[in-house]
Parts: sequence; structure tokens; C-alpha cells
Amino acid sequence: MKMLRKFLSYYRPYWKIVLFVVTGSIVTSGLDLIFPSVVRYILNTELPAHHVRAILRWSALLFALYVVNSGLLFAINYYGHIMSIRVERDMRQELFSHLEAMPVSFFDNNKVGQLLSRFTADLAEVSELTFKGPNDVIVCLITMAGTIVILFRMNLKLGLLVAFLLVFKTVHTVVVNHRMKRAFSASRVKNGELTAQATESLSGIRLTKAFSNEKLDLTRIMRKNAEVMATRQASFKILGYFSASINFFTNFANLAVLALGGVMVSDGEIGVSDFVAFLLYVNLFMRPLLRLTVFTEMYQRGMAGFRRFYEIIQLPEEQDYAAVRMRGKARGDIVFDRVTFAYIPGRDILQDLSFSVRAGETVAIVGATGAGKTTIASLLLRFYEPQKGRILLDGKDIRLYRRDSLRSQIGLVQQDVFLFSDSVRHNIEFGRPGATEMEIRSAAEEASALAFIDRLPRGLDTEIGERGVRLSGGQRQRIAIARVFLKNPPIVVLDEATSSLDNETETEIQASLERLSEDRTMIVIAHRLSTIRNADRIIVLENGRIVEEGTHENLLARHGPYFRLYRKGEGR
Repeated sequence: MKMLRKFLSYYRPYWKIVLFVVTGSIVTSGLDLIFPSVVRYILNTELPAHHVRAILRWSALLFALYVVNSGLLFAINYYGHIMSIRVERDMRQELFSHLEAMPVSFFDNNKVGQLLSRFTADLAEVSELTFKGPNDVIVCLITMAGTIVILFRMNLKLGLLVAFLLVFKTVHTVVVNHRMKRAFSASRVKNGELTAQATESLSGIRLTKAFSNEKLDLTRIMRKNAEVMATRQASFKILGYFSASINFFTNFANLAVLALGGVMVSDGEIGVSDFVAFLLYVNLFMRPLLRLTVFTEMYQRGMAGFRRFYEIIQLPEEQDYAAVRMRGKARGDIVFDRVTFAYIPGRDILQDLSFSVRAGETVAIVGATGAGKTTIASLLLRFYEPQKGRILLDGKDIRLYRRDSLRSQIGLVQQDVFLFSDSVRHNIEFGRPGATEMEIRSAAEEASALAFIDRLPRGLDTEIGERGVRLSGGQRQRIAIARVFLKNPPIVVLDEATSSLDNETETEIQASLERLSEDRTMIVIAHRLSTIRNADRIIVLENGRIVEEGTHENLLARHGPYFRLYRKGEGR
């Protein structure tokens, strides 16, 4: 019931269109019920009396009603579909907004392809249902109920025969409908898995080609494709059976009425004109049944899609209880106070970790892979929350601040730079939407990126391809740094920002990073120890704990863990 109420809530902004569709459906259904009665009147009254003019007048009236009916049907279909695409738009907007508000851990546990399937294909299935649902239900109910009443008034015996057949078919439909529901739900799940697999494979196409594993990747896609085909085949088998049963029922009902009605005409229990009208009403009664066949498929597909949409919408968003916005720029004093964190319960990444960073200070964090370096950056940005301890910014627990407000104070440059498949301008402006041309160019110049940008075919407006594939690694990194320059935050986190670059490019970018560090608090997560010699302080992590702390020279002189890391030459 909650899911149904949620579904119906999307009609609220479009109640005028819904009212028109409902009213129009009632009128067109009523007109359909009138047509056989007019034919019956002509056959009973005007035709035996040879009233040619009256027959022509009634024919003209019928033609006018047909025109009105057709016009109404056009308007109902047009405005109904307009409503359905608007509802689809609203659902998609709500879903994407909800996904953006989900915690990072949600995306750790869900495949992007599955989410894309819910965002696109599932909602497309729902769209058609939002219009056809009320329209088909109203038309079918009024037409079938009205026809049954008229049939009973015309002849009780024939009416009882049709009613008996209808009851039998209704029970049969309920049973088949339950099977279709399960089949279409399974089909939507498998379709999502296929989308997830295809998204992952296409995202890693360079790796696939590099290892010449196209056949292996194709085999995985074919396996998922076969599973989708099997589930759809099962659902179409049920649907085919249902369609065939409707067709058989329609023909059998006509045959039963023809046989019983023919006997009754022969016995004088019913007139020929009434029998003709009765057959017209029986055929009118069968049309909604055929329409329900299509609607049943659409309903099951649409509700299967909406169910998957509803599952996501019901998941709790990230909450900032009693959180406030930060006023002005932060000073940049950071304190990790006895912080313990684990991605998986019982397997701590950070253990009772405590350290501080003074405003304007550059602190480097080093350690072997898996020591917990990147986790520190993730906790500072509140991508995750510590299980124990607290993190302070300017003396206040960061959980007191809204996440968006806190993150506005922090600039992040990562090793795996993410660039949008848009222009250079868009990617830099992402740091501060609405920035002027001069501000964007200034940020690019400070990041030592303006020279190569001006050499691009369209300068700042050059499209750079998916994830910046048309640029070199160093160029992508400079655009990411320019983005942070434009944002101009008081705190900057460099998460192994140069570890994937060659020595020459690293030296060039290091100059940009030094300019970026001026008058800012810097946390440098480093793999290449040669890049952090000038840090004010270096913290060495092992297994989530601090084992050493000091300057580059002091730590080397101690011949401890830092010295051993340096001698190993990790990343140098």
C-alpha cells in the first residue's frame, strides 16, 4: 500500500490532465455503449417502417458521434502521454537527487550499471503505465460493467451466460497474473545485471584490449545476455499463453452466444434485431478483454520497474542531524582525536589515531599500501564516519557541520583524476560554478595549464572525451589542480596526486602544488617520498597507527620505518 500511495503521489502535480483523461475516458466509454443501442433502435423501429430520412438522420448522428469520439481519443492519448513523460522526468529527477544524497558506502556496495538500469530502463517502463493505467482501467471497467447491465436488461438468459463466462475468465486471469508478476520482476533484475556488466566492460575497454581479452569479456556479456533471454522467454511464454486464452475466450463466447441466441431466435424468445444488438454488445464487451491483455503486460513490466525504483527511494539518505553551515572560511586547524575506523567490522584500518595539523602547515602522511593513508582523507571529507573518536576543524567536531558546507572548505586532488566528458572550461569551472572567463584562465595559469590549453583546437572549449582520454596524464592532473585553484579552499588534500606521473612531469606539477600550498593547510598523502621533502612535518603510518613523526631530515637520521621506506625507494 505504501508503494501504491507513492506511485499515486506522482499524479498530484498533473491533476488537471488526470481529470481530463478520466472524464474523457468515461465519455468515450459511454459513447461506445450508445452505438449498438442506436443500431438496435434503427433495426427495430426505422427500418421496418421504411423511414429512409430517419435512417439517414440517425446515420448522420452516429457519424458525428464517431468524429467526437475520435477527437476525444486523440486528445486523451496526446495529453495522457505528455503527463506520462513528465511523471517519468519527475521520478528520474527524484531518483538522481536521492542517489546523490546516498553515503559513499552505498556506491561501494552497488554496481553503477544496476543503478543506471533503474535510472533509465526501469523508469521508461513506468512511464507508459502512468497514462495507460487510469485510462485502460476506466475504459475497461465502464465498458464491461455497462455492457453486462445492458445485456441483462436485453435478455436474462444470454446475460447470465456471458456473466458466467466472465467469472470463469476472471479467476483464470488472477492466477496467470500472479505468475506474470514474478516473471517480469526476474526479467528486470537480470536486465540490470546485464547493464552493470556492459558498463563495467566498456569502462575497462582499454585494459581488455591491452590483455587481448575481448573473447573473455564477450563470453561474460553473452552469459548475462543468455540469462536475460531466458527470463524474458519465460515471461513471454506466460504472456503468449494469456493472449491465446483471451483469443480463445472471445471466440468461444461469441460461439456460445450465437448458439444459444440462434436457438432463442428460432423459438421466438428474442427478435433478430435484439439478437444483432446483443452480438454487437458481446463484441464490445470482448474489446476491453483484449485491451487488458496488453495492459496486463504493461502493468507487470511497469510495476516491476517501479518496485526497483521504490527500493532505492526508500533507502535512508545521509543525514546531518542538527548540523549547521560554516560561516566564512575556516582557519584550517585539524585534529584527529583517537580515531578508529573499519570498512568491515572487526578489521580496523585506523586504530586510536591522533595527530594535529596547524593552520597553514603542510603535513605529509606516508606508509606502505593499506596503512590507512587515503582513509584519513575520506574521513576528513566525511565520506565515512569514524566508529570511535572525533575529527576537529578549528576546534569543533566536523559532524556539527553540514557535509556540503564542510566540503566547501576542502580541495581534493587525487591520483586517479576524474574529468567529465565535456570541455576543459566545464572541468575547471566545476571548482566554482559561475566563475568568469578571467578567473578560469587565472586558475589554469596558476596550475601551469594555460599554455597547453591555449594550444588545444578550441582552447578552453575543447571537448576532452570520456574521463579526459584525449589528454595526457600530466595535462589531466593540471586541470584537476586548476579546479582546486579556482575553488580556492583554505584546506587542500593531495591524495598521491603525482604518483602516476613521470619524473619530468612530476617536477613541473610540483611547482604548481607548491603555489597551491601557499597560505593553506595541506595534507599530502604520498607514495613517492621524494615529493615531500619540504613538508613541515611527516607522519609515518603502519597498520593504522602512527609509528614516527618529524621532518624529512630528522626521520632519515633515526634510521626507523621512514628510513626503511625511503631506502626501499617506494615510488622514487
